[in-house]
Amino acid sequence: MIKTYKIPFAFDKDNNVVDIHNAVKGIIYYCNCGAEVKLRGGEIKSDHFYHITESQCSLESSIHKAYKSVFYSLKKIKLPYLINDTDLLIFDRVELEKQIDDYIPDAIGYIGDKKYLIEFAKTSYIGERKEQKIKKSNLFCIEIDIIKTVQSLAEIEYHLVNDTGYKDIIHVPEYKEMQELRSKFTTEYRKLQEENKENKRLLQRLTIERDNLQDELKDLCLFYITDCKNGAKLYKKDLGNGKDIVGFQKNKVLNIKFNL
Repeated sequence: MIKTYKIPFAFDKDNNVVDIHNAVKGIIYYCNCGAEVKLRGGEIKSDHFYHITESQCSLESSIHKAYKSVFYSLKKIKLPYLINDTDLLIFDRVELEKQIDDYIPDAIGYIGDKKYLIEFAKTSYIGERKEQKIKKSNLFCIEIDIIKTVQSLAEIEYHLVNDTGYKDIIHVPEYKEMQELRSKFTTEYRKLQEENKENKRLLQRLTIERDNLQDELKDLCLFYITDCKNGAKLYKKDLGNGKDIVGFQKNKVLNIKFNL
């Protein structure tokens, strides 16, 4: 048996959205699926639209289209938090389901020549692939999670214009100056990384050379002889057969001379 729903929204012959509070019984309206519906209800059953003939219509699709229709009329969106010193976007005009690059958002709001993308989420939300496309377009985008229990246009209006819940900012565009600054920062950061790598390589080489020199000198056992006239300390090691090693240390620097 085909499952039917108590649909809270329908559309008149001019495609204007109506709810159970302003529809008239006996008048034919149209469901989101295109089928004819009428309003019914009373003391036993609450008012709702029903399909005159059975349909596989989705309740969520009906609410989704109602959200788009209400937004198209209101041209306003309350943001979940301040963006550029405002939390209310008021659009000059709105377009529904118009293609941007290679994807189609639910709606586009225009403030002057700036575009704002509005997505109304049902059961699925913006995925990683579509999010990357939005970021590539560098357009503001907000995703609104439709409230599936709404029963009136007034509830949708309140959610869009007054309520900050069930909303997610997907992308805030980077303007030219910010993009240039980010590019410069990335370039300088990469240069610094390369310099750090080179410094690490030099430090490793110096450490190896120091360790090698210490290994060479640790067995020499130079013996202190006396202080030189210039303040340096004289060390000497007799190797025998007229061969010796002489060291002069001044300011903690030891210079070695070999007489072999």
